Amino acid sequence: MAHLSEDKGLLEAFAEGRDIHAATAAEVFGVALDKVSGDQRRSAKAINFGLIYGMSAWGLSRQLAQSSVTQAQTWIERYFDRYPGVARYMERIRAQAAEDGFVETVFGRRLYLPEIRSQNRARRQGAERTAINAPMQGTAADIIKRAMIEVAAWLEEGEMDAWMVMQVHDELVFEVAEAQVEAFIEQVKARMQAAAELSVPLIVEAESGANWDEAH
Repeated sequence: MAHLSEDKGLLEAFAEGRDIHAATAAEVFGVALDKVSGDQRRSAKAINFGLIYGMSAWGLSRQLAQSSVTQAQTWIERYFDRYPGVARYMERIRAQAAEDGFVETVFGRRLYLPEIRSQNRARRQGAERTAINAPMQGTAADIIKRAMIEVAAWLEEGEMDAWMVMQVHDELVFEVAEAQVEAFIEQVKARMQAAAELSVPLIVEAESGANWDEAH
């Protein structure tokens, strides 16, 4: 969203390495960043992801069980007031989708939206929510695929005693010879972070363990 919307506040938060959910909580709830509570961060996370999915005030209030629709609407309005670039992006992508009939990822992969001009309000609004979300979800999918291709080619060179086990959303899981774990982590992070050039840093975190649960 930061890359696509070019919102100044989001770009600054990522450039400075801030916890984006905590940063949003600080903006929306009007508190200092170091005073954000766990509950406020969780609410901000729901707002961040909810708006990306085109969630309404009613939907957000359901997500935040203790919140009224009025309160949720206030938070949404405050979010857009703090991050106006996000609101502009949403309006722009809706209009573009209605005109073109499709949206694209950062890398040009298209998703066609045949119901974006539907006379049925519910279907049209569903297509509009998809129009907002698909460029982000689709770009994320493109990035992990590009990372997998790069890492697979590197592993084929045989430098590392390792193999790629599976992909889970934005994660890659590997089995690696224990003696090479540290070297592998350093090199695989560099390759994955080079999978895309965005207007915000693309950060990869890596952990190791005897099993996937332990690595988390």
